[in-house]
Amino acid sequence: MLSNHIQRCRMRCISISALLLISGSCHAELPISFISSTSINDLAIGQTQTLNYTIRNNVRGRTLPLRSIQVINDGDNQSSQVTTLTTTCGSTLAYNATCSISVVIANATANINRHLSINYGGRSPLTSPIKSKISKAKYTVLVYIIGSDLQTDHNFANFNIAQMEQVGSTSNMNIILETGGSRSPGYQTVQRKIVYKGKTQQLADLGSLAMGNPAVIKDFLQWGITNYPAEKYITIFWDHGGGPNGGYGGADIPPAPGKIAINDLSKVVGEVAGGISHFFEIIGFDACLMASAETLASYSGYAKYFIASEDLEPGKGWQYNTFLKYIDEHPTATGEDIGKVIIDGYTEQNNTGSTTLSLSDLSEVMNLNTALTHFATALENYLTNDESWMTIAKSRFKSADYSTSVWDNKSVDVVDLVEFAQRIGTAIPSLNDTAQAVINAVDKAVLYLKNSADRADSYGLTSYFPSIMAQYETIYPDVTQIDGEYFFSSTYVGFVQRYRNYYITNINSLKAILADTTFDGTNYLSTVTNSFNELYAAVGNENCVNLTDNRNSPVTNVPCYTSNQSTGIEVTPTIGNAYSLSFNKSEHLYNWPILNDQAVLFIPDDASPNNPDETNFLIPVTQILNPIQDDVDGYISVRRINNEYQISGFQSGIGSTNTASKVVDINEGDRFYIRTYGYNDTLINPQWQLMRTNFIVTAPLTLSFRVLPEGTTSTNTFDAFRFLVGDVTGALLISPGYAAY
Repeated sequence: MLSNHIQRCRMRCISISALLLISGSCHAELPISFISSTSINDLAIGQTQTLNYTIRNNVRGRTLPLRSIQVINDGDNQSSQVTTLTTTCGSTLAYNATCSISVVIANATANINRHLSINYGGRSPLTSPIKSKISKAKYTVLVYIIGSDLQTDHNFANFNIAQMEQVGSTSNMNIILETGGSRSPGYQTVQRKIVYKGKTQQLADLGSLAMGNPAVIKDFLQWGITNYPAEKYITIFWDHGGGPNGGYGGADIPPAPGKIAINDLSKVVGEVAGGISHFFEIIGFDACLMASAETLASYSGYAKYFIASEDLEPGKGWQYNTFLKYIDEHPTATGEDIGKVIIDGYTEQNNTGSTTLSLSDLSEVMNLNTALTHFATALENYLTNDESWMTIAKSRFKSADYSTSVWDNKSVDVVDLVEFAQRIGTAIPSLNDTAQAVINAVDKAVLYLKNSADRADSYGLTSYFPSIMAQYETIYPDVTQIDGEYFFSSTYVGFVQRYRNYYITNINSLKAILADTTFDGTNYLSTVTNSFNELYAAVGNENCVNLTDNRNSPVTNVPCYTSNQSTGIEVTPTIGNAYSLSFNKSEHLYNWPILNDQAVLFIPDDASPNNPDETNFLIPVTQILNPIQDDVDGYISVRRINNEYQISGFQSGIGSTNTASKVVDINEGDRFYIRTYGYNDTLINPQWQLMRTNFIVTAPLTLSFRVLPEGTTSTNTFDAFRFLVGDVTGALLISPGYAAY
């Protein structure tokens, strides 16, 4: 009886029809099964997911029919086009053969309730549920990336996008990009992208567009908000920054414009906000020098929080993976919470360089504007005579500032507001209360900040106040208003204009006068008349050859000075406002700065004036790039830590776009021309300026202080000495006559 039952079972098991109906009583697996499939995620509106399946025929020796493969709606209200199916499967599937099925979920605005059905002629089809919760994201993060030379030369945009891919868009968060503005592959056209974990998906290629065009930026923001709606929005502008006058952006490919003024950019943001107060949770700049009170004020009413750096940023910029992970894990976090994580991650990522980054409350802009208005009104009384004007100028010079130097012909000239107010209050005691009101207003506005130790005098916000008077930015009144209405204190702006006008009218009585240099056998001597801020002893040659100016024009047979010292100069007041200068040659014979084997200029960078010992220095150089890229004028940045000097990177000078690039690492093999301070007689109005020599240093770089190298075919001959003076108007003067060295 039992054997008959077994025989009947065996007969059933060899029936083809039974093989198609069997559910495992005689086989361990289904006739057709999934051997791989994708886990289905919950999605935010606008996101897509591709579900990949592989099926296999498990019936030995048999080919099975595939009568239909389809997605069946189990009751959701979405269009059938929300899911699209493609497959490599044909009408049949041979034994042990496999084929693939892909289902793309896209454009869903509500929950999906469906299943994949594969009819192979059995009792019931093979199925797999397709169920996903679709909802508005908590946050959409919009990142506008003008790649510029930061991507072309250093791959920094890709570096930050790779950080974004460590987290990727989730049901809580969209990460949406618009990229372009660089000669780097993939950045030569403007592209829209969404970042998922492990990959970035291109959504559209818009072709060649000017990334500084307000319409292009506005279109991106509106498109991102429309297609990736969220409860809150964060917008980040990534690239170069140039403070209130330089604006944002620096695309290194056409079409122009590759940058945008701060008022034009904030106008775009306001138009996108559409009159909705605090529409954006955060407006942030992963760019240099954008934490100015002017830029902050431009977003008042459009956003809740503002994040930017007072100083230059290191090339790696923000640490995107940390704060994006935080948003995903804390989707109800406020902009203040997120801003603190952004600053902490940025500081950690760039802990070997000089950094500043601050988070400000945009609801405090009115209070800050009021304090600045009263401050400027009080200072008006000090534009009546040279002594009062110089008091302001000296306070300005002694305050922490950024990308500002008497050596360069382009300076951003932004000053830390708290530092400036403190020094005005100290220099003019009657203004102490007014100055303290500015300090208090900044303190209330800046919710959180972190600085490296060498930026201890940075308090979160700068403002434009010129110290290099010859480079006054005449556009300043224009960039601080939108459609004729000031968003920043018009009284402060007007005061800055009148401060400059006093300089124009009284330049002859304000500037310093430096006499010829002489040598008495022991000391180099000179006299300076009028107030000054900086002093240098410099050595060079009176007949330099093979120089190149910033127009790439050759300059030859002119005086140039290539090494300096800023300490050891004795200053003695004489008659009236005159001072005698003395520099002992033998005492400082072994103190000249030498980079590898080349003498160099070594310029203190007084970003932290309260530091008794200067910790940051700049060496003027020109970075040598590959043949298809233009060489870049700039500076090797040096930090002094525990009395040891460390090369910390290269920072380009302020470029033609009037914005500053980020500080980049120097790698072994990088090459630089030394720059010298020379007399350019090829200009219509000849002047002293930094110019490129043909002397090259190659990394690794070592800085030492020693006797000057002997003149050879590969180094300068140093046979002349002059003094240099930086006066209170920001002019760098050099002794009209030299002494032999």
